[in-house]
Amino acid sequence: MDNFLKKYLYPNLLFLYLSTIRINFRNDYNKDAIFIFWHSNMLAGWKVFKGKLFTALVSKSNDGEILTNLLRKFSYKIIRGSSSKDGKKAIEEILNDKDLTSVVLTPDGPRGPSNVIKNGALILSNKLNIPIIPVKIRYNKFFVLRKSWDKFKIPYPFSKCEVTFGNEYFYPEYLELSELEKYKHLISSEI
Repeated sequence: MDNFLKKYLYPNLLFLYLSTIRINFRNDYNKDAIFIFWHSNMLAGWKVFKGKLFTALVSKSNDGEILTNLLRKFSYKIIRGSSSKDGKKAIEEILNDKDLTSVVLTPDGPRGPSNVIKNGALILSNKLNIPIIPVKIRYNKFFVLRKSWDKFKIPYPFSKCEVTFGNEYFYPEYLELSELEKYKHLISSEI
């Protein structure tokens, strides 16, 4: 029964629910990139790239299993791993993919801290020589799960969502810790 819920029921319900969310793009972006948005905004974030055949980095958690099955409906290629489990293996799998175009991930997931960029997106940008593009997502009406680590946002059905693509951020060389934190903060300011 649990497998049926994670593989079929929950992903199909989420798919139907997300079809009601109306996304308005303030600008556009048409180059290969590493697209990042906060874990708290991921419901609309994943929908933004629906049908583009991008690669999604998804955790190996139970929630990640539900998300994987939803993202398959959105035509994503899925790589499983995160900072807390099999992250290096997942990065290697992405780097070895000859058909890779763009990657989509939540840089503060799957466990936080909230709104703090981890190194995965930077490593991918460095190795693939493609930019990181922060994606700002704003819901006009939403409910907040106050007890979740990231204050997860659930937009109301049929609500609007505004999406803004930020500047390109290349990461050509590794930075010392203090410079790295400033660089991450700069990128974070556009998410």
